Amino acid sequence: MQTTIYNYQEARANFFNMISMLIMAVLGLLALLLNEVGIFTADKENVRNAMIQLCAYALVPFMIYIIHDKIKKCKIHETILEKPFFKIIIIVFIFLCVTDLCIALSFQATLLLAIPPIVVAQYKNDTKLLIWVMIATVIMVPIVVYGSFFMGMYDANLLKPLTQQEALELSNRARIFTLTRAKEIFFHYALTKLLCVVAIDAIAITITRRNSFMIDTQVSLNEAIVEQKEERNLMQQNVIEDLADVVETRDLETGDHIKRTKLYVNILANALKNDDEFKDVLDDETIELMTAAAPLHDIGKIGVSDLILCKKGRLNDEEFNIMKTHTTIGGEIIDHILNDLKDERYLNMAHDIALYHHEKWNGMGYPCGLKEDEIPLSARIMAIADVFDALISKRCYKEAMPIDDAINIIIKDAGSHFDPNIVRVFKTILPQFKEAAEKKL
Repeated sequence: MQTTIYNYQEARANFFNMISMLIMAVLGLLALLLNEVGIFTADKENVRNAMIQLCAYALVPFMIYIIHDKIKKCKIHETILEKPFFKIIIIVFIFLCVTDLCIALSFQATLLLAIPPIVVAQYKNDTKLLIWVMIATVIMVPIVVYGSFFMGMYDANLLKPLTQQEALELSNRARIFTLTRAKEIFFHYALTKLLCVVAIDAIAITITRRNSFMIDTQVSLNEAIVEQKEERNLMQQNVIEDLADVVETRDLETGDHIKRTKLYVNILANALKNDDEFKDVLDDETIELMTAAAPLHDIGKIGVSDLILCKKGRLNDEEFNIMKTHTTIGGEIIDHILNDLKDERYLNMAHDIALYHHEKWNGMGYPCGLKEDEIPLSARIMAIADVFDALISKRCYKEAMPIDDAINIIIKDAGSHFDPNIVRVFKTILPQFKEAAEKKL
């Protein structure tokens, strides 16, 4: 959970910053257009070169993202936005973009160097990264100011005594750049901008730490919620299994039946998940719900008399008809009593298993006489697990059957009692079933 939230936040920050760079490129093109029509008066060739470089810098991260996530989407499942190195690429190129833009326009645009710290503020607190960005920003301020002196738009104070026409020649700007002029530019222009940028850096650091605190708080809260949910689900599942176990242990020889059938359902469902016939309807969450609901398959036996449940010998027709009511009773119990769980998927799964696990593929089962795909998949899987365990278990009315004989009966009844496609997969995992059966017997 923690890694997922951090990765998501990092991806969102990278995407936001990448889009910001594209917007910066658009602004650069607008500045180029205004300079070409004479609204700005910077040297056209310098501005053209600067804006071409700006667009190239801004497009690099975006093109990396497009190639990695879109063009190679079929081969790569993890977005590059979550890669740690991608934010370094963005920070480096956004520095290049801002520097290029400031120099091309004017030293007055030096405050655009506040953009990189704001970019970093989008990420979770990274002390080393913050330090490097602050150092780079401080270094870039005088570079931008002096770069603007040589290549930026005309400023009468910065370039005096040159006229606007004279300032178009780079040689004229270089001629007046003496040591004294360099000091004046630093103290009158660079230093004031530097202090402003440092102040913005400090604000960005505060924002970064606040973001980090909020993310860490969110992670802690989510972990607490997940932990509470898991504890609640475990408690509910334990109560459900204990309730089902009470029903089963009315016959002392069947006390472990719910544990074994739960294991068989899980093994079989996971095997079916990888089969072409079932992969579109089975996923990890569905299998988890199915496995959790399996212990409730015979919950309806709570409404059947002990005289019938524990009878030593074959049931007569009347007794068997009463025994068959455990399916409808189970469905009603789940619908009414367990409805307080408020988990609709789980309740539907448990209802289907309890009500339909004695239906047969050929329509000769009970209580509804469903056939083939009319029978819910969970009930078809449960049918195999239930019958297999009943065959290999000792009951008050019979002895345990050898495992291989029980397997042969399952295979023989494919297409009549059981879904033939499930039996086909069942035959591929016989070693797992045998191992589970031997371990549990």
